[in-house]
Amino acid sequence: MDVIKNIGRAVGYAAAALGHKHKKTAVLNRIRTVIRCEERAAQKEYLALGRYYYHALRDKENLVTEPHCAQLDEIEARLEKALELMQACADESFAGLEGDACPCGEDCEEITLEDVACYDEDPGLELEVPAEEEKNEPEESAGLPFEG
Repeated sequence: MDVIKNIGRAVGYAAAALGHKHKKTAVLNRIRTVIRCEERAAQKEYLALGRYYYHALRDKENLVTEPHCAQLDEIEARLEKALELMQACADESFAGLEGDACPCGEDCEEITLEDVACYDEDPGLELEVPAEEEKNEPEESAGLPFEG
């Protein structure tokens, strides 16, 4: 009888230790999530602060920050130029669609939706699902060397 009590007590301690370990892991995961969220919030605030500094408090005589601000100016200029080029290309492409010719310059055929079927209800609901037949064969994945 003492053997059974000892085994029961050992199983109880093991279960309690395992439960404690899982609770500790869950708490640590929650703390990691909070840390990640706070880091993201701080990163957003740093970005907002940097934008405010760039637009309102920029000091052209500050040797530390001015190279970064000048680089931002160059990036903004390149971005603006790229956006203007994209708009010009889009305007040019849409202007070519007014006539019968395709903007690509090739003789493309027009795509129509005449052969597309239209349904008021889902046609898949009318299909009968065949009953599964009993299989005496082993599963396909049985005995594969890469499965555990």
